[in-house]
Amino acid sequence: MKRVVWTAGLLWAVALSSFSQAYQPLNIPFRVNGRDLAFPLAGGLNNPQFNAVDLNNDQILDLYVFDRTGNVQLTFINEGTSGEASYRYAPQYVQYFPAGLNDWVLLRDFNQDGAMDIFTQAQGRAPFQGIIVFYGYYENGHIAFERLTFDNEYSLINFTLFNGTETQVYVSNVDYPAIDDLDCDGDLDILTFNPAGGYIEMYANQSVENGYGLDSLIFELEEDCWGGIFESSIEQVVGLANSPGDCFNLIGESASVTMRHPGSTLLTFDSDDDGDKDLVLGDITFSTLNHLVNGGTCQQSWIVDQDAQYPSDNVTANIPIFPVAFYLDLDNDGKKDLLASPNAINLSENYNVSWFYKNTGTTEAPVFEYRQQDLLVEDMADLGSGAYPAFVDYNADGLLDLVVGNTGFWKPGGQRDARLFLYENVGTANSPAYELANANWLNISIFNDNYSFAPAFGDLDGDGDQDVVVGEIFGQLFFAENTAGPGNPMSFGPWQYGYMGINIGQLSVPFIIDLNRDGLQDLIVGERTGNINYFQNTGTSTNPQFNPNPDVAPNIFALGNINTSIPGSITGYSAPIVLDQQGVHVLVAGTEAGQIEFYNGIEGNINGTFNLVTETMGEIRVGRRTRPAMADIDNDGFLEMIVGNERGGLSGFQTPLRMDSTSPTREEGFLSAVDVFPNPVEGWLSIQVEADGPKQLRLFNAAGQEVAQQEWTAPNTVLDTRTLPAGLYILSITAEGQTIGKKVIVR
Repeated sequence: MKRVVWTAGLLWAVALSSFSQAYQPLNIPFRVNGRDLAFPLAGGLNNPQFNAVDLNNDQILDLYVFDRTGNVQLTFINEGTSGEASYRYAPQYVQYFPAGLNDWVLLRDFNQDGAMDIFTQAQGRAPFQGIIVFYGYYENGHIAFERLTFDNEYSLINFTLFNGTETQVYVSNVDYPAIDDLDCDGDLDILTFNPAGGYIEMYANQSVENGYGLDSLIFELEEDCWGGIFESSIEQVVGLANSPGDCFNLIGESASVTMRHPGSTLLTFDSDDDGDKDLVLGDITFSTLNHLVNGGTCQQSWIVDQDAQYPSDNVTANIPIFPVAFYLDLDNDGKKDLLASPNAINLSENYNVSWFYKNTGTTEAPVFEYRQQDLLVEDMADLGSGAYPAFVDYNADGLLDLVVGNTGFWKPGGQRDARLFLYENVGTANSPAYELANANWLNISIFNDNYSFAPAFGDLDGDGDQDVVVGEIFGQLFFAENTAGPGNPMSFGPWQYGYMGINIGQLSVPFIIDLNRDGLQDLIVGERTGNINYFQNTGTSTNPQFNPNPDVAPNIFALGNINTSIPGSITGYSAPIVLDQQGVHVLVAGTEAGQIEFYNGIEGNINGTFNLVTETMGEIRVGRRTRPAMADIDNDGFLEMIVGNERGGLSGFQTPLRMDSTSPTREEGFLSAVDVFPNPVEGWLSIQVEADGPKQLRLFNAAGQEVAQQEWTAPNTVLDTRTLPAGLYILSITAEGQTIGKKVIVR
């Protein structure tokens, strides 16, 4: 045993040296409803914010999307022709943007040097809410950014109060501000609601006035009720001032306004070609946009008219809860278009989140015509909110299919439309391709009070086929028995809720694995707190039994002393899977923060503390609440990884982990003493091992699941593969304290 562990240690030293490198994204075809998705593994969208930026310095504006759900950044190269929007997902450009951006991002070229700069929320880098800036530049054919420093403790955009002290320009982390040239002097100013809400403040950039040109950001509070308006949050229409320079009051001119608003979004552009900037306002209380017409001047704004069903001359942008609007040229025709999205995390629509209005007028007099509600999303594998993938060969054709559970699509009244989605692998053994075969697989949606379905597959009852266990929001498990028998397409009995009485609290995410290697399939279950629960199977191979209390032996609460929550947080949303690598178990865990954690040191140590190898496996950062699934789906000998996230989307990566974990440190003598034939095999597989003493073989499918086990003492043995689906398998052979792996093709 010591020899096996030692060899495995060398193996993982080799394999883990590549964990510091970012995994390469996968490019796998997906088809939904007869349509090929352009970027299926882009990860989905829930609360996107759209900005134009030239990513590759080719003088064509590309697309940068920041999603508030998980603070995720996505980049797309513009490949459209004039009048046509066409984008290619290009995740490699994200690395050139600052990490750790929060809540809202606006790209604006404040110094007019041809490279967009970043304005974003300060909270997360400072103890309070405000604005930080990164100035953009180009190097080696791509955009890059560097933090712009200001002369204050946290390097924020500040302004001077009437008493001479400085404080930050306040922007709520809930709001979305406007950064634009509002006073028509050539430099960029800021519009934001004041801390009490209701009134909009305008901070004028004094760079030009002070003789610095456009290269500085020096702000003064110039208007404390820009446009004279007041937003109450009780009604969508805003209060209008009677004349320029006035501020709206609720009860006469001397009355004070005390009402607060909980959140608003701002977009400014000149919608009527009169030289000043008009405003599009979104509010967390309402579902439509309010277009406010500025009848004043650049020097004195005055809102004189409003359209609370904007654009009322076309299809009104109706986005349940907190819309936000954007103004950029999406289709390369030289005219800026209108987009609208939800700005409320986990509260609003989570699929139809990108309303696109094409500008069919001119830049000076825009006319917005509705085109669609799912721009970009229509080309992603996006299941609303939450995505929990798992590999399984459901139709026994030797190709691993993909089953994905979701937290649910948004429905009015706070309901969720949660299901299991079956993507059938319609490719080949070496070139996988997935097609949505069933958008409500096994009809689990009938349990409409449950959601956050997390599937896992394994042979719990020892009959040679894969059963299914599904986690859910309330911490219990669904179970359905596969009655098809080995080598047959899956056929399930009825759903059983509350399987074995197991209840871990909230958000159970199960995985099936013989963790203690006693020949019985155990359960490990992630949960909302970040612990991972171990339920040892104390039954028999055909009659599994689990003690439902994870605190009672032989179960181990907080398996491996793992907790995927970050310091200071009470939630971690653990999502574990276990891989068997050459007879050595390793654990991979999705987390609330979004990174993927990797643990070893499990063998013979189930009661102890596992070894955390890395918290950032493959440098994967695809958003919060990640759930990994791993298998060799292209028969290249390496494991691929599909990762679900909170936005309901999927991402894919090629990992450096070998399916068989063979290592150049293996001893050639033992390797040459093992012979496996015929290979490929269509029936009986012969195994010859020139070694003394007992020998053991274990056969794993491409998803890492054990499908056969055998022990013998003679030099030779045979293995019946006739009931196995066609595909790639790994044969693990142990003898004389050594373990090797061999690839086997079953036809």
